[in-house]
Amino acid sequence: MSIPNNILPEDPRQWGRYASKAFTSLSPLYAQLYAGMEHDSEIRSLLALVDSDQPVPVLFFGIVSFLLLHDKEHPFADFYSTICKTPRPVTEAYPYFRDFCMKHADELRRRLPLQRLQTNEVTRCANLLPAFHVVHRQGGHKPLALIEIGASAGLNLLWDRYGYDYGSVYVGDKASPIQIHCNVVGEYRPPLPSAMPPVAQRVGIDLAPLHLSSEEDRLLLYAFVWPEEKERFGVLTEAMKLAQQHPPHLLTGDACDHLPTVLAAVPLETTICIYHSYALFQVIAEHSKERELFRISLEIEPSRWDSPRLELYTYQRGEVTQHEWLANCGVHGNEMEWVAHD
Repeated sequence: MSIPNNILPEDPRQWGRYASKAFTSLSPLYAQLYAGMEHDSEIRSLLALVDSDQPVPVLFFGIVSFLLLHDKEHPFADFYSTICKTPRPVTEAYPYFRDFCMKHADELRRRLPLQRLQTNEVTRCANLLPAFHVVHRQGGHKPLALIEIGASAGLNLLWDRYGYDYGSVYVGDKASPIQIHCNVVGEYRPPLPSAMPPVAQRVGIDLAPLHLSSEEDRLLLYAFVWPEEKERFGVLTEAMKLAQQHPPHLLTGDACDHLPTVLAAVPLETTICIYHSYALFQVIAEHSKERELFRISLEIEPSRWDSPRLELYTYQRGEVTQHEWLANCGVHGNEMEWVAHD
């Protein structure tokens, strides 16, 4: 997902609060480092180089990790579970982190002002799958024509080739090398298909898509996996292998420029499903004057709510005719609370 510069909250401190909370629950190392940065003016001067329209702490640590993947001999690598089999205690990490940042300060100064968040969080497909099922059902059970906005390397366009374990329910391909686990909480159960909805077409649009033939692009995807999350790291590895065997169709540029052409080419016997996760998208109502469109949104807005929301929008005759809040989701797709009910 390459995030445009006009769709994140204006106040970057909102992302700081969100990141601090997320780090505490998911990455003890990042939580320790982020706390240590508070009174370190040199490190904070590097942090300040990140475009304030971006999720500043997440992007900063991602680029540090990207450089670390090029310099694994540095002792800071000993604190990453995804790099080191027996990582050192996070309480000892800050001096090594600081030394690494100072060593690579010139490279950080060059990269941080220009970099935009580029992730392809495959595990979030577990949150998206029930929404695809709902769209398939509401669209009259016609094959889906998928258009993903902010597709990055296009790994989430291949969601129907993965296996999903929701605890009491399993969906998908048990033989797939990508097996995703999602803990379902709350009163309601998400609607899940007995078989994957058929997909007739899949197109991804991204400002700067990543290409899996490029080692640098692959390392960038790895860099945005948080240090302790070995399972995510493994899922990403397998998903990249699968995508190299079944390359998704990716377009470079602004979705508003590409959508008219893409939509015009979609066969009438399909259901159009536009979706995006963690890359907020502007109004598409104009494109629904000719035919019905569905848009799935999986986003986090720290200024409005504490956890990512899965929402479904239906467009007809140039306007939104239905909006459904479907579920609250874990930031990496590992959990889902279905809130929609008939």
